[in-house]
Amino acid sequence: MYIDRLHRLIALTVLPFCLLNCCGHLLADEDDARLEKRVAELEAENVALRKIIADIQNAVKSVPDSVGPNSADTTQLRIIVLPGDWGESELADIKKVCESAAAMLTTHLPADGFAPIMVQRDKSGPITLYRRGQGNEYIVKLDTSDRAWAQLAFQFAHEFCHVVCNYRDVTNQQLWFEETLCECASLYALRQMAVEWKTNAPYSNWKSYASSLGDYAADRISTHAGHKDSIAQFYRDNQKELDKSGTNRELNTYLAIQLLPLFEATPTAWQALRYLNLGPAEENVSFKAYLKGWHDRAPKKHRTFIRQIATEFDLKLTGK
Repeated sequence: MYIDRLHRLIALTVLPFCLLNCCGHLLADEDDARLEKRVAELEAENVALRKIIADIQNAVKSVPDSVGPNSADTTQLRIIVLPGDWGESELADIKKVCESAAAMLTTHLPADGFAPIMVQRDKSGPITLYRRGQGNEYIVKLDTSDRAWAQLAFQFAHEFCHVVCNYRDVTNQQLWFEETLCECASLYALRQMAVEWKTNAPYSNWKSYASSLGDYAADRISTHAGHKDSIAQFYRDNQKELDKSGTNRELNTYLAIQLLPLFEATPTAWQALRYLNLGPAEENVSFKAYLKGWHDRAPKKHRTFIRQIATEFDLKLTGK
């Protein structure tokens, strides 16, 4: 797919030269000034097309030689950033930020393998599509540009968490919980990156940006600083709205802020998310059944943490 696109763009760069040759034959019959203006336009188009080709060549370098449904690499996460309206952001830098954000979670998922993630710039984002790419890639659309690294990290960490949670296209009244976990993952990633980048940023001159990452998370947390409801009380008060809409960001964010200390105290708990959304759709009817299915599928070492989450919502899960 990538190579075909490259070939098409290369063919387009030949067109300006062909038109230039035609113009040479018409010089005797056409107005010189008009032709010179068109020649200048074609030369500018040629420069722009060559830049697009260079961007795609850079993106192609990060594509594995063979990507298929069963070709998950268990050693690293593969991120492919496609050319687009990223403003002043360079593709290589976008990839570095995405890798750094994901690493805050994958550090605790050492044995996990994921299909490649194709990142696109799109104002309809941020979103992770249910549809996969031709090479089984996850397709993630982000709405950010101009070296806004904190925003980029926040958006990508959220979308990557959907992948970790085994997101799927089924009717699910408990989708709000997955969205809450993904909002929590974004806050967690930014706060961890703020520490990591102080001494180990992707580039040495990015170390000074560490505080901006932490500030971005702090600003989102501060929006709910005046709310003191417990998780259980907040859930009871807002259950109908949560069931109706999984993406009420104000509600998701409040719950994510409350759950964040649990994950920061037990970062290996991110592994537990790999067992979410793997049961029958019927368990999505009630939150307790949803948590119970997650609990029973997860390895024993994660069940205490899942029961802890259930307890925060004033729900009791049976079983060991």
